Amino acid sequence: MKTDVCLTFDVEFTIGGAFSDPANKRPVGERSVFCEVDGKSQGLGFILDTLSAHQLTATFFVEALNYHHFGDSPMSDIAKTILAAGHDVQLHLHPCWRHFRMENWQAQLSSIPPNDSMAGRNAEDIREIIQEGMQAFARWGVPKPIAIRTGGLQVDKTVYHVMQELGVPLASNIGVAISPPADNSMHFFAGRHSIAGILEAPVLSYCDLAFGPKKHLKSLTITGSSWSETRHLLNAANRKNIGPVVILSHPSEFVKHTDVQYTQLAPNRLNQSRFEKLCQFLNQHQDRFNTRTFAEGHSCWRVQHGGHQELLSVPAGMSIRRMLENKFNDTF
Repeated sequence: MKTDVCLTFDVEFTIGGAFSDPANKRPVGERSVFCEVDGKSQGLGFILDTLSAHQLTATFFVEALNYHHFGDSPMSDIAKTILAAGHDVQLHLHPCWRHFRMENWQAQLSSIPPNDSMAGRNAEDIREIIQEGMQAFARWGVPKPIAIRTGGLQVDKTVYHVMQELGVPLASNIGVAISPPADNSMHFFAGRHSIAGILEAPVLSYCDLAFGPKKHLKSLTITGSSWSETRHLLNAANRKNIGPVVILSHPSEFVKHTDVQYTQLAPNRLNQSRFEKLCQFLNQHQDRFNTRTFAEGHSCWRVQHGGHQELLSVPAGMSIRRMLENKFNDTF
């Protein structure tokens, strides 16, 4: 049986140190998404070119609340670029951008610290945040989202109740190894799960090291997982009929930057190589894997069994090699 694989990218601008040093720093917009080096985009452009070269499609969770600082144009243009390339655009929400609604936002930082979590809020607040994101999509001419990913993968059940009320049927809000929900009943490692009537497809989390009964968890990302680990997990998921396998990345992970303002960039050759190998693998093994977007999954995931709770793992040797590989890449 074929395994669905979802290549997902969170497309977001960065605060750029503005909250910690408001006198000297400002948020960074398109520069942190396109990540141009010598006139060539090593971020979003690299992703779109690689997907096109291997005839694959992906879901881009586009952050919408940044308009409170940047206005509509910058991210609207990016979303339209992604749609024009034939990909899926869904809604990503980082509530911290709402801090810029205040005229004197710098002076308010100490008394009203920015809150970037969707968890722990009341339903009215969550409703307003999601509606702001949906209204931004409508202004941008982007199709109404059918899926949401919360910023930092911070979520609780109230978010799902509000999503149901607003008619958003899909989510990818959970990454147990990144931000485990306070509610243990929501600790889903992979597959598809119903929460308050919403279909949640979590970022795959796996065990990379075990110390007796204690397991160390990681979520499957391009920057955090080696290609050997990713291939091992894809093959294991296929054998065990676990899907979809949701993989997370960001355009900024494909460059190295020495400062939060993204003024000095260089291609991250290791992460670019990992992504290229992944795309080549998926293209060459279409007999076992479907590369599916959330828009495509909406029509079929509900009628297929997928409530898996098995925790996949990788050999410790792979994890140790990845740690050394990442350390070398970060150092040089």
